Amino acid sequence: MKTILCPTDFSAGAENAVLYANEMAQYMDARLVLFHSVFAPAAEVVSYGSGPYTRSGKDLAYEDAQKRKLEALKSTLESTDWCMPVQYETKLHYGLTKDTIPQIIQELNADLVVIGNEGADSLKEIFVGSVAAEIIKNATCPVLIIPPKATFKPLRKIVFATDLKGEPFLDVHSVINLASLFEADILFLHIIPEAGTANEEFAQAELDRLHKQFPYQNATFYAEPNAHIEEGISQFCRLHHADMLVMGYHPRTFWQHLFTQDYTQEMAYHTYLPLLVIHYRQ
Repeated sequence: MKTILCPTDFSAGAENAVLYANEMAQYMDARLVLFHSVFAPAAEVVSYGSGPYTRSGKDLAYEDAQKRKLEALKSTLESTDWCMPVQYETKLHYGLTKDTIPQIIQELNADLVVIGNEGADSLKEIFVGSVAAEIIKNATCPVLIIPPKATFKPLRKIVFATDLKGEPFLDVHSVINLASLFEADILFLHIIPEAGTANEEFAQAELDRLHKQFPYQNATFYAEPNAHIEEGISQFCRLHHADMLVMGYHPRTFWQHLFTQDYTQEMAYHTYLPLLVIHYRQ
């Protein structure tokens, strides 16, 4: 059985991600693990009576309250009349979220992490300096980021943005498997930031090569010129009524350093469109 990990801080954005993950779990026939991370100050040595002793930094009352919140969330999901029954579990760890989530991924051998995206309005904000960025960097499985206004619907069109750097995706089959569940189309997209015949010819040649190697029948390939990478991706997703955006993560990839401009016209779309991040082969 597949395992979906859904961290939550019980915010509205996290709750929305849980609802989305629950729908995904039904389609994937997966168990859904609800996870919460509790920060604990370091233990301290204090003097008492006959001598010093180490006092734990853990707040047991707070821990118990958070466990009850997890169980209440689990009970709410269990009491809902879904088409397919889902196996639910809850987990609570001490530590910083950016550290505990990679640990629980390994512990569960998770196939997918679904997280909320409260407050990030652009791809740059997701990939640079956020908790989501730390999770993406350290996760060993795909990470699905759910914006606050996104609602689940069966996937029909998945846009796969690629930089055509030639490195194979470790988890490309997870995208194929996901698309196959819904019989969705995968639209490969490369944005050409610098106009010119040579760049366009290179992009088309690379897309043709990718087409021959990509084992999915319902796949199409596009090269679109736009000086602003993120704006080009967003416009394409809007034009083609995308249900999900897929991007690859690599510490050296261009996504993290080309998103430097401020965009306002198209960024509202990112408050609705789920983003699946997969990792390049090491």
